[in-house]
Order: sequence, then C-alpha cells, then structure tokens
Amino acid sequence: MRLLLAFIDWIRDRRKRRFEGEAAQYSADDPWVLQQIEKFERELKR
Repeated sequence: MRLLLAFIDWIRDRRKRRFEGEAAQYSADDPWVLQQIEKFERELKR
C-alpha cells in the first residue's frame, strides 16, 4: 500500500513539474492556461 501511495505522489509531482514548465510559456490569463489549471486541480482531488 505504501508503495502504491508513493508511486501516486511521484506521478502527481511529475505532472505538476511538467505543467509548471509549460505554463511559464503562456500568460496567466490565457484561456488555455486556466483550462489546464482547472484540469490539474480536478486530477489532484482524485
């Protein structure tokens, strides 16, 4: 069980870092960025 939770945390961390890297290329008020943030937040709540 611990291994599974560690793996899930690792995946979330990777997604977060990848997303932050992509987001740096766009302005914060870009609709695509807002959509990606909402999508990411939904993923985190799972």
